[in-house]
Amino acid sequence: MATVETKSTESSHHPEKQLSTHHIPDHEGEVHFTPPLYRQRYQFALDIIQNDPSLYSLLDIGCGTCQLLTIGKYRNPHIQLVAALDIVRSQLDEACFRLKPLPVEYISFRRETPLHMYILHGDATKVCNCFYNFDVVTLIEVIEHLYINDLENLITHVFGYIRPRLVIVSTPNADFNVLFSTMPCGQFRHMDHKFEFTRQQFCLWAQQTAANYNYLVEFSGVGEAPPSERHRDVGACTQIAIFYQQEMNPQSSLTSNELFQRLSYCKQHEVVGLIDYPYGIKKTTEIHEQIRYILEMYRLVAQDKARHGDDNHDTFPLTVNCQTLLNHPRLVDSKLTLEELKQIIGSIGYKLLDHNRIILAEDLQTHPHDDDDHEHEHCSTNHSNDFVKNTCHNSQNEESWD
Repeated sequence: MATVETKSTESSHHPEKQLSTHHIPDHEGEVHFTPPLYRQRYQFALDIIQNDPSLYSLLDIGCGTCQLLTIGKYRNPHIQLVAALDIVRSQLDEACFRLKPLPVEYISFRRETPLHMYILHGDATKVCNCFYNFDVVTLIEVIEHLYINDLENLITHVFGYIRPRLVIVSTPNADFNVLFSTMPCGQFRHMDHKFEFTRQQFCLWAQQTAANYNYLVEFSGVGEAPPSERHRDVGACTQIAIFYQQEMNPQSSLTSNELFQRLSYCKQHEVVGLIDYPYGIKKTTEIHEQIRYILEMYRLVAQDKARHGDDNHDTFPLTVNCQTLLNHPRLVDSKLTLEELKQIIGSIGYKLLDHNRIILAEDLQTHPHDDDDHEHEHCSTNHSNDFVKNTCHNSQNEESWD
């Protein structure tokens, strides 16, 4: 197995990417990314939104189970109004459960600014005035699920009526498909895809859309191919277009009360859930308790993934690397050294393995502490891409290379 490192070149508007590591099997096999490709897409979108603190409201079209918002709800404090829209009702019920604040969040605040979140069932291809004046619209892996006439209606709705300042669109790159040894769904990556753009097709479509509605467009992608002679011309697995409104007319921000009033008269959209997140000044917590809390969250996430066979969390004991802990947003400003961290780990009852790995759980039931009731938090992951043989079975509910 060969290992190479590369750093992609991005526009100055885009977040910098860390070095990517690609593991290439000696034989043809499926492509697998670490972190999973869907997380890389969401992280990219959140980074773009973070670049402009003046953005206030976000509309996530085709939100599914709201994984983007689950990851980002504590990420960008300037986003204070969110609407999540999907046409599949069952996924929105799961989204409401996923996004609901836990009781501990009313005691120890994780946001210093308000966040009003609307979970909506409806069809985004039909024009509706409810969403006019939203600052950001995200279309993450949405357009390829639409027939061309429905796609045209969606674009008219988003760019012609909503008129957001920022639009982020991601879609599969058909040029990358040559790296897959098999295509379980035939011509496309997923059974519900109606088309998949090549890079040239996507570029032409995005540029024409930008010209029609007076936007600027930039291109990027996630899930880079290894920089070898064989793969150099396929591009990224997911291609992304970032649209910026050129007019930038000064206008007041859409408020939660105004959106609520619009929706109360709307016949096209059902409000499945309305969540107001607790907020306030964050209290300083002793470093020992911060570390105990973070490890407990890592344990809960790892055990959940092990139960579902996700992300290779299928071997025990479940562990996390000390460096991952040191890079956690709650600890990065503490300037802890590795040795100081290891002393604290021992003092709060956790065990260390060789190579500085902390034992989170010996199996799916046991864990070092049962006395604390904590909230769910996604662990930080070093952004790299791994090409390995994917032995997991294919699921029609998610793209197998995600």
